[in-house]
Amino acid sequence: MIQITGIIHDITFHNEDNGYTVMNMDIANGTRITCVGTLLSINKGENLLCQGEWTVHKKYGRQFEIKSYEIVRPTTPEGIEAFLGSGIIPHIGPSRARAIVKVFGENALDILDNNPDSLKQVSGIGKKYSEKIKAVWGTHRHLRTLMMFLQEYGVTLNLGMKIYKAYGPEAQKKICENPYSLVEDVWGVGFVKADQIAQRMGFAHDSYKRIKAGLIHIMQDECSKGHVYQMYGDLKKKAVEILDVTEERVVFSIDHAVDANLFIKTGDCIYLPHYYDAEMFVASDLRQRMRQKVTTVSREKMESYITAYKLQHNWEADPRQIDAFTMAVSNQLFILTGGPGTGKTTTLQLIVGFFQSINKKVFLAAPTGRAAQRMGMLSGCEAQTIHRLLEYKPSDNGLLFGKNESNRLECDILIIDEVSMIDLLLMRSLLTAVKYGTCLVFVGDSNQLPSVGAGNVLADCIASRLIPHVNLTTVFRQAATSAIVTNAHAIIRGQMPVFTNAQGDDCFLLVREDPQECLDTILNLVSERLPARYGFDPVDDIQVLAPMHNGLLGTENLNAMLQQRLNENPHKLVRGNKTYFSGDKVMQIRNNYDFGVFNGDFGKVVDVTHEESLVVEFDKKRIRYELKDLDELQPAYCISIHKSQGCEFKAVIIPVSTQHFIMLQRNLIYTAVTRAKKMCILVGTEKALSIAIKNDSALKRNSRLVALLAG
Repeated sequence: MIQITGIIHDITFHNEDNGYTVMNMDIANGTRITCVGTLLSINKGENLLCQGEWTVHKKYGRQFEIKSYEIVRPTTPEGIEAFLGSGIIPHIGPSRARAIVKVFGENALDILDNNPDSLKQVSGIGKKYSEKIKAVWGTHRHLRTLMMFLQEYGVTLNLGMKIYKAYGPEAQKKICENPYSLVEDVWGVGFVKADQIAQRMGFAHDSYKRIKAGLIHIMQDECSKGHVYQMYGDLKKKAVEILDVTEERVVFSIDHAVDANLFIKTGDCIYLPHYYDAEMFVASDLRQRMRQKVTTVSREKMESYITAYKLQHNWEADPRQIDAFTMAVSNQLFILTGGPGTGKTTTLQLIVGFFQSINKKVFLAAPTGRAAQRMGMLSGCEAQTIHRLLEYKPSDNGLLFGKNESNRLECDILIIDEVSMIDLLLMRSLLTAVKYGTCLVFVGDSNQLPSVGAGNVLADCIASRLIPHVNLTTVFRQAATSAIVTNAHAIIRGQMPVFTNAQGDDCFLLVREDPQECLDTILNLVSERLPARYGFDPVDDIQVLAPMHNGLLGTENLNAMLQQRLNENPHKLVRGNKTYFSGDKVMQIRNNYDFGVFNGDFGKVVDVTHEESLVVEFDKKRIRYELKDLDELQPAYCISIHKSQGCEFKAVIIPVSTQHFIMLQRNLIYTAVTRAKKMCILVGTEKALSIAIKNDSALKRNSRLVALLAG
């Protein structure tokens, strides 16, 4: 194998996901060569010692294929100046690099390592910048050491930075002690990656550390599918299959984990502790609230207000709306549900207005920013997200809420919309912050998809029959003229929608048997037909909703195709297989409490900086995303139907294809159709739509909340 030494002149291409790199390097005789290979932690200006072979590429010619490498610290003043001035260290550019080398010469790097306070002697640096350089140099040195250690395990620079952020200078030591700890401590490291590292380090295949990590991985994966617990037998079976170990070792490990309080076992149900605690708390809290005495409101006051409201708004009340109003003002807890056009908004306005008329303090909230905005607009009162209502505070130990059992919300009535989206953990945090005596009104549509997180809180509360509940079913005359509304109700009844495709309709089915035809039609609708005919903005007004991520009609391909059609901005940033352009519509896909943005928030890329970061605007707030943060974003020209919960869009386009057979479910299609305000277009086959409507067997979630509430 050939060995060469050189300085990186420039990096032509670098894939952040797998490390594949194309770069130009200046070698000792002054020749500039092209090098290719997997290099996970390199920068322009660095000196590399490489082992590899010369190859000839049929298109790009002679190049050096790197098999292994190590970074060599420069030793000459010229080399040190080039290295420090390359931009690799924040706050040190070419001029400061020159000044540092002028003072310290070939000892400059040793000074940075061992006595960085001496930088104050350098003209143009001073105390302020010496402290900044000291901090970033220490981080750089530790991170570089960590990445050289991790590169043999195929860990990318972005992931390495997250590991360093979690563990700091002790990262390598912690990984060597227990690589499986990465699964719990570092977002983005799954069990498979941690297992690869551990196996290459020589950890035993049937070690307790491995099986314990695998069991936690299985439990967390099942919770991400909505389950609050796992049956003992199911967990045991999955662990044997996934980990390829004996049943005896799995049983030992489960029992050991239970003894160590890593799991909670009640009967045959196995819980992660925080889910067990949350389920028990929610059940106990709701039962306690139902036992509280209610401050009664006279029937005369209620009837007087209803009469005045009818006259003022020329309102023809449905008896169920009156029932809902009466129950809401007469109980500590009340649930109001109903589909589109059934008068939920009017009933909500009635409830809010009445409480305000008797000088009660009313708070309104919803799980997402869009849902809160819509709730506020329709009710005429300010509404906010649940996280903001509870005053979320990021901390080293996760999320803390400023509103909690020792600092509760100061309101008389709290009304929460889109409750079907609230998972068990968020419901616990919410109830913790609401003092006893507060009237709680839960509003939602029980026919929509359940929460993304574990639990099915709204459906379980209704099924328990503990909490008073009114479901509005009458579709009012104004709403009955909308095919979106009538077809949504037909879907819930298990009936095929009626599509006349006549001019003036707001709900259409465009039959396309071939998936490629379906794709072409969607692209044409978004980019040309709907903007030209109806004036919809293709980015701000139109939203494509897909049942799945993969495939020709999945979110990933549709996003790539729509981005190509809708955004020709030359300013871009490439990360792995994703490209972001200035002007792109994007979505945050996990809660980031440091940034103050949450899973499901929509944003717009407003700046691409030096192909190193993006600036995204969320509701007038601008956030800078470094490369390490980009896996929290995804293009949002097309999003999954699950991600659309709590949102409304002027126009919605939904591919319905047998390619999505596994996801064709009634509540999925219903949720998608009810996201549309002015127009809904389904593109695909009647067969696929029929399959979805007939399939009412949504996955049952493992939860004991119904039984616990029922007592």
